[in-house]
Amino acid sequence: MSFQNIKLFFLSLLVFLPGILFSEPAVLLSPEITGKSIWSDVLVLEDKGQSISEESITNGSLDSKFQKISSPNLGFSQSTFWIRVLVKNPTEDTIRWNLVFDFPLLDEIKIFGIGLPKSLVRTLGDAFPFSERNLDYRNPVFPLETQPGVTSVYYLKILSESTIPLTMSIWTEREFYDQLNKEQIIFGLFYGILFVMIAYNFFIYIFTYEKSYLFYMFFVSSIFFFHFINNGFAFQYLWPNWIFWANHSLPFFICVSCITGLIFSDNYLSLKKHLPKISKLMWLWAGILFLFSCATFFLSYRIAMVTSILLTVPTALVMVFSGASTYLSNVRAARYFLISWSFFLTGVLLYSLKSLGLLPDNQITRWTIQIGTALQTILLSLGLADRINFLTRSLRDHIRELSHAKLKIEESEKRFREIFQGSDEVILMMNENFEVINANRALSKHMGFRLDDLRGKKITDLVYTGKDQKSDYNVMYVTDKLTDLKMTGSIINFKTEFDQKYVKEPKEMYCRLQYIDFDETREVLATMSSQFEDTIIQLIESEKIELSMNNYLRNAEIVSQKITSQLAKYLTTVEQTEVRSSVREIIINAVEHGNLNISFDEKSKALMEGNYLEFLQKRQEDPRYRQKRIKIEYSFNREYVAYRITDEGRGFDHKKHMEKSLEEMNEAHVQHGRGILMTKSVFDRIEYNDRGNQVSLIKYLNKD
Repeated sequence: MSFQNIKLFFLSLLVFLPGILFSEPAVLLSPEITGKSIWSDVLVLEDKGQSISEESITNGSLDSKFQKISSPNLGFSQSTFWIRVLVKNPTEDTIRWNLVFDFPLLDEIKIFGIGLPKSLVRTLGDAFPFSERNLDYRNPVFPLETQPGVTSVYYLKILSESTIPLTMSIWTEREFYDQLNKEQIIFGLFYGILFVMIAYNFFIYIFTYEKSYLFYMFFVSSIFFFHFINNGFAFQYLWPNWIFWANHSLPFFICVSCITGLIFSDNYLSLKKHLPKISKLMWLWAGILFLFSCATFFLSYRIAMVTSILLTVPTALVMVFSGASTYLSNVRAARYFLISWSFFLTGVLLYSLKSLGLLPDNQITRWTIQIGTALQTILLSLGLADRINFLTRSLRDHIRELSHAKLKIEESEKRFREIFQGSDEVILMMNENFEVINANRALSKHMGFRLDDLRGKKITDLVYTGKDQKSDYNVMYVTDKLTDLKMTGSIINFKTEFDQKYVKEPKEMYCRLQYIDFDETREVLATMSSQFEDTIIQLIESEKIELSMNNYLRNAEIVSQKITSQLAKYLTTVEQTEVRSSVREIIINAVEHGNLNISFDEKSKALMEGNYLEFLQKRQEDPRYRQKRIKIEYSFNREYVAYRITDEGRGFDHKKHMEKSLEEMNEAHVQHGRGILMTKSVFDRIEYNDRGNQVSLIKYLNKD
């Protein structure tokens, strides 16, 4: 080889070697293509000033300026991007194939090339009505055709305010429609899960009115619409001709999803109770998001979208921080909350890495957001159900406790009524205006009035008013005492004359007034007793009496009053009433079951038939019993009070009755026979003789 030939050879290498080394790869077609990604096989030219004409691109004069890209994500940009796609059909058959952009939010995509089908709509995107698309499909699709052995060049013009990912793929027709069917199944399952969760929680809320279900329904609904818009289905099915709404609904629903997520998290985690400051921060942030969601319609799509995405970052951080903090505080619901959000955020992370080209594009990474959302929705529903079940169990336990408390309260109320009505002192309950609202039976005994006679009247209306000047002084005196009670709130004691209903003479009574505070109200308690009896009691140091009474039950009341009145010096009013009631019951038992020989079953039957008084009268008149007497021995000093009650009956099995409990009698629905049980709770010692017709009762007055 001559030197001249060698020189020409090297000159040829210098001219053609760059073209050989850096030649544009062609996208090879085949009879079966299943979603082949071609972003790495295309060349891109960025027109930052949007000054390049379509003609200068299509005539190939700028082909040398096209470059390969290292990532398919071109980001948010105001530039116009030109894409050069070289396609070659090496087969001997015509191949019909689809160029698909797997991103439904692009504003405008326009295709240029030689031999494009005449029916092809060359300009697609959500800036144009959906009805003008080539296929009824959520993503932009260009159906193309390449003849055997032909190499074609296509130019794509992309302009969009959204992010611009070159997620381009090619499909042959049959494979595309097969994939479309699979895709519909997957999306149907995904949106079906969301819809079922929405409907389920809506009906649960209707039946329970539990706000957690309502907030969760709103949260899932906003997530549903976000994905429906982001995947292109909303533009396809809901608003195919509403261009403005289609381009602004996504940032709006991103904000709505954040708002409903914050409200649900606050309620679900009970942050007002566990983290009150974080709860206030959540509501403040939700207010900011609400204002911005309204402003999205007045901003450009790019600004609204970028800002809404940035706002999701602190939203997610606040919710994750709340979940972690409540979990560390042993809040049961936080477990499901954290696990569900971890699945969702993992799905977002994997999808982002796939979009950036750091992970491969496959069936797993392509659906990570949908999988994460579905798992999050299901787990939060389980967590919500677990939370409601836990609250239900707690409520059931509280109801059980309240039932027990109710029984105790009813027993206490019953005992209070017995003490209240059995007291020999006149007891009046008044409101803060000193108007009578309740009174015991002693009112009728001492003054002749019934409760209906005095209800609504003031205590000053009971003061004796005669014709002399002293009676006017009585009213002024009582009024002054009422004023003292209002001003000081302390117990007020005074003595004055009161009216009697049937006897037109004054009755001097010793009166004691004091406030009783309840949860929401305040009442006045007035106790009135005979001044003569109180004076005698203060003088008695010790007393011993023996009494004998017939079988009339009214004498049991009189005698029990007599032999217990001195106890006021050492016992409270309640304790004195308990002793008096117990002694009365024992005396009545001695009359009925002792002297009159009335069995327990006979009394029960007569009470059920409603003729007990007639039955009792017959026994009292019966010659076998009417001469029998009850002997009562009573001893009192400063150390103790003792009673011995003896009847002339045959006696009874006192041990059997002493062993009974109040619960057993309540379960048996026994309406009488409780005197012995009452006595057991009042006296310190109870002793029966062997026969059972004599009982000794002792109560110590100074137990210190």
